Amino acid sequence: MAGLTVTVCLSPEAADDIDGALTAALAPFDQDSDNPVDRGMWDSRRIRGGSNGQGFAVVRGYEDDPRLVHDEPTYDGLPAPSAPGVCAGGPRGLLDFSRPQAASERVVAASWDLWQQLSAVHPPALPLSFFEDRWEKDPHAFPGGPWADGMLAAYRAQPLINAYIHHPWSLDLGYPDSPLHAEHPIIGFRGSRADYIRKLSRVPWETDVLTVDGWWRESDGSALHAYCDPDSCPHEPPGPTVWPGSETYLSQLPHDTILVRVHCHC
Repeated sequence: MAGLTVTVCLSPEAADDIDGALTAALAPFDQDSDNPVDRGMWDSRRIRGGSNGQGFAVVRGYEDDPRLVHDEPTYDGLPAPSAPGVCAGGPRGLLDFSRPQAASERVVAASWDLWQQLSAVHPPALPLSFFEDRWEKDPHAFPGGPWADGMLAAYRAQPLINAYIHHPWSLDLGYPDSPLHAEHPIIGFRGSRADYIRKLSRVPWETDVLTVDGWWRESDGSALHAYCDPDSCPHEPPGPTVWPGSETYLSQLPHDTILVRVHCHC
């Protein structure tokens, strides 16, 4: 699915109705309305970031704060719980910007722990290479070739694999029907939990940012104003004193500013 992630900045007053505030803030950029074509940035959206490491680390001690914002269900209605110590948004003061990779590290840790928990209750799974070898020895074992639905279905039908890859904390990594036909890196990983976290964690991607005053700033620093036709906007966007670098910008906002990661289809 083609898309982008935007961090929507909301005023403190939005705390009582986050969804309503998001709807109002994003409406001027909706492709499926009568907005100017060049201002259309999305046609569907959902709050996302707590379950996949692209959200925010939570300041220690505030993990259960009700003011935090968490992921909406997936497009097929499945729940997407935040990994421990991670969220999709909340008041800036509850979000930990001290270490850029903290959210990613916590979700990668959750993916490791999930594999250990599931491995304790499910039979061991055969690796993807077993199914590849079977096809090479018997081309009729999986009609249609090594990457046809039959082979992948057989691999995914294993209880451990099925339970893991369909959980949001598996990070969408290594689905065997991906273009690279790669197996999830945790399967067969020989190092320690710390090694795994160190290998897979990443600093956050730069997101677009929708400011409180209605500027949609793209990650390259260009900006669109919510209330103007892009071809005739008379306003000057706020100076990009720390742009590119949206995380730095966000970290400097007032503590009561509400930040929400939103994944947009476009």
